[in-house]
Amino acid sequence: MMPVGQLQYFQSKVDGKLHPCAVCATDTNDEPKPLIVEVSPGALGNLPGAVELTEQIAGIAARHNQSCIVLRPTGRGSGSVYQNYGEIDVLEAIEHVASNYAIDRARITITGSSMGGAATWYLISHYPDLFAGAAPFCGYCDYRLWEKPGGLTFHMHEWEIPSWRARSAAFLVENLAHTPVWIIHGQWDRGVGGGVPVEHSRQMAQFMGERGYTYKYTESPKTGHGCRLPDIWEEVILWLLKQRKQRFPDHVPLETYNLRHNQSYWLTVDQLSHYGERGAVNARFVKDSHLVVHTENIRTFSLGPTHKREPVDITIDDQAFELMNLSRQKQFQRDPKGVWAHGNFDLSTEKCHRASGPISNLFFDGLILVPGTVGTEEETFFNKWVAEDAVGYYRSRNGGVHRGGIMGDNAIQLPVIPDVELTEALLQTNNLLLYGVYDSNAVLSQFEGKLPITFEGQTIYLSDKSYTGDGTAVFAIFPHPSNPERYVAVHAGVTPDAICWGSHLDMQLLPDYIIYSGGQLLDWGFWGNDWKSQ
Repeated sequence: MMPVGQLQYFQSKVDGKLHPCAVCATDTNDEPKPLIVEVSPGALGNLPGAVELTEQIAGIAARHNQSCIVLRPTGRGSGSVYQNYGEIDVLEAIEHVASNYAIDRARITITGSSMGGAATWYLISHYPDLFAGAAPFCGYCDYRLWEKPGGLTFHMHEWEIPSWRARSAAFLVENLAHTPVWIIHGQWDRGVGGGVPVEHSRQMAQFMGERGYTYKYTESPKTGHGCRLPDIWEEVILWLLKQRKQRFPDHVPLETYNLRHNQSYWLTVDQLSHYGERGAVNARFVKDSHLVVHTENIRTFSLGPTHKREPVDITIDDQAFELMNLSRQKQFQRDPKGVWAHGNFDLSTEKCHRASGPISNLFFDGLILVPGTVGTEEETFFNKWVAEDAVGYYRSRNGGVHRGGIMGDNAIQLPVIPDVELTEALLQTNNLLLYGVYDSNAVLSQFEGKLPITFEGQTIYLSDKSYTGDGTAVFAIFPHPSNPERYVAVHAGVTPDAICWGSHLDMQLLPDYIIYSGGQLLDWGFWGNDWKSQ
């Protein structure tokens, strides 16, 4: 009998609502089984088809007398690239399956095609200790490879480049050290319509080969974008079922551009030295009693817990620390002179994992758009208009994160609640995007003196900078004054209509702050660890 899949629902911590996923099990006994996650696009728009695909994959396993669970999350939309809210959907769906079936967490693998191939690259490079193996079919992973005459297939502003680097697996190859990857692409695939240039996969195969990482590369001859052919598809599923994650490797490299994705095995990046740029830590046990660590652009990081039960000597950038027990996590911080120290460092008022920016980090937890309504009639009009417009713009463009030359979309309906209607409970537990200044937004007025932003006449004072001019506006993110695990972002200007010129901003690609005046960009950048300009 062939396995029968079903549509299941889980409650998301993001919005408290039920969200669908397709699940199929070859059997439901108590023996822990491999979990295959399939992330190709279109699941939400065709839920019966999503179930059918899980049945197809489980059927391949069953025909070969193998057991598994197959999961197909929706990613909250057909063009989400399974990022931000889309990746939360994947992580929550995995936990939903784990709570209902016996799965082997050392044997979770992932595959997807086209946008799903891109999602596969993204997820394995941002969660390096989660997946035991991966098979991206014709997936893109480097924003630079969408070049066309006159530029890229998509318009990219200068302030969006750090976000594209942070999202591209080609800039995070070190994170794939312990994730075997079978790369599949069509020889004749190019950036036409929904196609993906084959160079994306050729380049990643080269990068992994140069590092000695485990990979296979299959280039289907005389094939375009439809490279998921039946014969190779069955081989790939059987290969995924064989993969098993090493839980305590002696060598852990980690690269990241922000603190949202900051952990791999027993290594954690707690703070970067300079944001908007790549940070890296490479830690290796050269023998059981000696750990050597090299860092780049790192201020604070943690080691452990590891599998080593005896104390070890640690060398960090040629600086020695004698005999530390890493059965518990140990934290290290570099001072302004470059000297490392070990201790318990208070990061409560500084950038840290749950409060680090950039603005795209608004879209991992519940977010409420809050237009100010207590100012003049003109201020209220523009605050509400820009907030309500942002809902559709974010949804139709997936906040700016897209599928190469095809603009993305998602199924997220960002809630808009006027300032005077926002309850205290919602204010305290959600990320907030506030439209208006202190005099026009009742919620923002509650934070006056608690955020490093003020408005005086034609001047905006932002942290230790100031910007003066008619029509000047700011979009910036700060830690929530009342909840260290949430954010407050402000979009406001010195005139009621100043924020209208920022209605085109793709919010998932923004840095920590951007300042503009009409059609003129004045400044943009990232805060330092003290939430001041770096």
